[in-house]
Amino acid sequence: MLHDLKKTVSLTALLIGATALIACGAGPADDGSSAESVEAVSTHQTAKLDWAESWESAFERAKSEGKPVLVSFEAEWCVWCKKLESTTYRDSEVMALIAGSTVPLSLDVDNAGRELSDVHGVESLPTVLVFSPAGEERGRINGYLPPGQFVEAVADILQEG
Repeated sequence: MLHDLKKTVSLTALLIGATALIACGAGPADDGSSAESVEAVSTHQTAKLDWAESWESAFERAKSEGKPVLVSFEAEWCVWCKKLESTTYRDSEVMALIAGSTVPLSLDVDNAGRELSDVHGVESLPTVLVFSPAGEERGRINGYLPPGQFVEAVADILQEG
């Protein structure tokens, strides 16, 4: 009987873990590299990015500054979104690129970003979209990327547009 209880507890823990991964949607971005790749963060600064308050304010600012808008679609329950926030968005190179080259906007798909995530075909979290100041999509990143890979991906998107 004790053996059956241990087996049930182990199976339940496994199912909860699998459900959490599936529910979040996208772990590391599928760029052909190993999902196990780990990259050191250059710094975990306490400084924060100046995220726009809304879709409208982000695009108003983008037009006035002549910068594209970087939209990070996230959710409170998303494990990979939290990793993106705690590592990638706190890296000094990432912060410099985002602050210097874009107007950043973070949208929670369970709140203000619900309709916009549907409109823009966000199928997994986190998803980062880059738009021209006029609102045309220039590129997207599906899933988590560590800082160095994130900088490369965003830089590529910015160069193409």
